[in-house]
Amino acid sequence: MDTSELSRSPSGSNAKRHSRNISYSNRTPLTRRTTKGPLDVEDPLGTAPPSEHATPSTAEAASIPIPPTAPTASKPNPLLPSQSHAARPRSRSPLPLSTKDLSFLLRQSNFRRVSQTDIPLPFRSTPAAPGTSLPALLRQGHFYRAALLAVSELVAPSSNLRPKQIFELLYTRLACLTLLDQTPLAGKESLALGDIHSPFYISEENGECILPWELRVLAVRLQGLGAGDARRGVQGYYDLAVYARVQIRKTKEAAVGDMWRERLRDLGIRVGNALIEMPDLEAGRRHFESLVEATTDEEEKVLLKSWLAMLCLRMADIASARAWIGAEQGDDQEADEAADSTTTLSRKGRQKQVLNALLSIAEGSFEAAASQWRILLAEPRYTVLAQQNLAVCLLYTGRIDEVRSRLSSSINQIFLPP
Repeated sequence: MDTSELSRSPSGSNAKRHSRNISYSNRTPLTRRTTKGPLDVEDPLGTAPPSEHATPSTAEAASIPIPPTAPTASKPNPLLPSQSHAARPRSRSPLPLSTKDLSFLLRQSNFRRVSQTDIPLPFRSTPAAPGTSLPALLRQGHFYRAALLAVSELVAPSSNLRPKQIFELLYTRLACLTLLDQTPLAGKESLALGDIHSPFYISEENGECILPWELRVLAVRLQGLGAGDARRGVQGYYDLAVYARVQIRKTKEAAVGDMWRERLRDLGIRVGNALIEMPDLEAGRRHFESLVEATTDEEEKVLLKSWLAMLCLRMADIASARAWIGAEQGDDQEADEAADSTTTLSRKGRQKQVLNALLSIAEGSFEAAASQWRILLAEPRYTVLAQQNLAVCLLYTGRIDEVRSRLSSSINQIFLPP
């Protein structure tokens, strides 16, 4: 190559590069188009189009609970329930109740359509008068219509609901779906609440959670089911237990303290139920055994032992079930004497009679179990239970005609009007 060309090449390249930069600087940059991915489409708590009626402020928008999503490695989501509350930033101050925008709970996309074909037959045809109020529907057992009415009041454009009314209607909707055997659907709808432990739900006036306790307890279980993570429900119960213990230490009124202790006891039982529902039967068994050791109330201890006995029967551990029932030789003789007497069995005697009958079924002694269920037929509270289980025992002993007769009479007593 010629030396003159080499000497001219740098200056030539610089000139070209300089002219290229000049031409680029004169161009007008294109505005980046806003795109939405699949998460934005399915997110029920996504950003809604701006409107003059509901436009949250910047501070409030930062406190609105966000449904759990996959956090990035560089910046984890501080509102995820899986993270500890101590790790959450303290800089976020809760907003006053009067300034909290709860419009994200009133979106129609939060609620699913309930098909009548999935509802038990007794709840489909509910002859209630048009215009019946929601409390009246609940008192009469019309849970399907109550669930529909709760949603219609929530999503009505002209409704001006206060936060307390919104939470009451949400609780009614979720509770009715659970009673209608639509728990998976209720779990999906409960996710609209987001993280119930978020600072957004803390009142600045008194520092208390604005969510009703019943809604929080129900949402913990349903959100775990809706997210497909049963452990999340167990963790949520423990978070509520921490909150209850704080309230017990903080209160100075004896009645309020007793109320929070009762709630704490209820949470302990719900943790055991959640473990069984996972299902982790062995963990649930150990948990209930710890509750038996911790309680000092004799009546509650008897109830916990009966639950443990039924759990052991479900686990096919008949020896442990017999031990929890206390069905040793002396107790069996006492139960037989109570059965032979003409007086009504006591509450403890009725519970023990039921457990002994279930134990006989687990051992394959259907004749003995049938005799025990016949005794309970005289107890009004146990009539339906005893009738059904007696029919099962008679079925295994080959008495088909008597089984048909008893089941037919049970159907007439339950479903036909008087």
